[in-house]
Amino acid sequence: MAGGMTPGGHETLAQRVANTRARQGHGTSDLHGQRPAGWFPGADSVPEPVETAPPVRHCWYDGPHGRQPALLLGWRNTGGHYDGRIAVAAQEPGVGWGIVEMWVSAAMLSPA
Repeated sequence: MAGGMTPGGHETLAQRVANTRARQGHGTSDLHGQRPAGWFPGADSVPEPVETAPPVRHCWYDGPHGRQPALLLGWRNTGGHYDGRIAVAAQEPGVGWGIVEMWVSAAMLSPA
């Protein structure tokens, strides 16, 4: 569809931005960008800011389908060797893509 998801919307992205800025200049900005009060439990409270990023790192996973990008979520020591917990995209035939989380040997991982 031209212009986005709205049927009949034929304005370009630049035109939409300009129109949004024009509306904000005419006193309608109070209607945009605010969530309704009580739309979920705790909606009226402001969440605490996150001070540090989670210890997630990019890595390469050398698995049965070749080398794939993955996210390394953590480590564990089992019997004197390390395993890494990763999240990797996997395709299931006839279903589509999904995210798989699993423990794999450190030998199957390399830094990105």
